[in-house]
Amino acid sequence: MAACVTVVAVPAGLDQAAVCDHVRACYGVMISGSEGAGDLVRIGHMGPTASAFHPVVGLAALGRSLADLGAEVRIGDGVDAALAVLAASRRTQP
Repeated sequence: MAACVTVVAVPAGLDQAAVCDHVRACYGVMISGSEGAGDLVRIGHMGPTASAFHPVVGLAALGRSLADLGAEVRIGDGVDAALAVLAASRRTQP
């Protein structure tokens, strides 16, 4: 587990490279494959992408891309979950 990436499983029947390519080509968001760890994609959030904005946009673009490629997804669920985590982390900060 790493705090600098969000990892999402690619639905059965979809190719992780095709998903990554689609996200970038259609929505301008760069995500990465899993480097041999299975059918996973990674959304980075470190360095210049270390703000709360980037993972939320990445999840939205990934959800829309999965739907574009024929997966049955509820696009808002990932975004809602990410925003809930962000809100909870802000409540615990001094």
